[in-house]
Amino acid sequence: MEAVRSRLRVLTDAPTKMKLAAASHQKLEAFFREYLDDENFRLPVIYFYAGRFTGILTDLIGVHGITFGKRIFIKPRFVSLDKNNLPQLPADLTAHEIAHVLQYEREGFIKFFYKYLSDYRRNLRKFEKRDVYSRQQAYLEIPFEIEARCAAAQFVEWRKLRDGVRRDEG
Repeated sequence: MEAVRSRLRVLTDAPTKMKLAAASHQKLEAFFREYLDDENFRLPVIYFYAGRFTGILTDLIGVHGITFGKRIFIKPRFVSLDKNNLPQLPADLTAHEIAHVLQYEREGFIKFFYKYLSDYRRNLRKFEKRDVYSRQQAYLEIPFEIEARCAAAQFVEWRKLRDGVRRDEG
């Protein structure tokens, strides 16, 4: 048990940079190939970060994860260890953030970022107050977020049909 605690401590203290395991990469690639109806789809190499800086960043903006291009920053508390003592992430969160990677690729980095922030700002203007509820609703109504949530939900269902797995298994 101490080895598990030590491994988790390293994951959350160090500026951890991880790639998807080959099997996870293949599974997500197969899903998005089917989801996007693109037989030539290839999932790019994506890096995940879950260190102390990432914890501060995700806490500061109040999210579970945030994506910049092909780099995904996941709140450290969402990183767990599998039965082989390897880091794993929730499948739905992983698929959601990968959907953002694909949006960045489709739109281009600057255009995606601009549209995302513009949509958030436009949504926020619908509310009289700028409280937590208003900010959350504005975030939920961003078209890129709606698209990513849909992809994540579809991935969870796809995995259930294919593998018969639980929601939190990687």
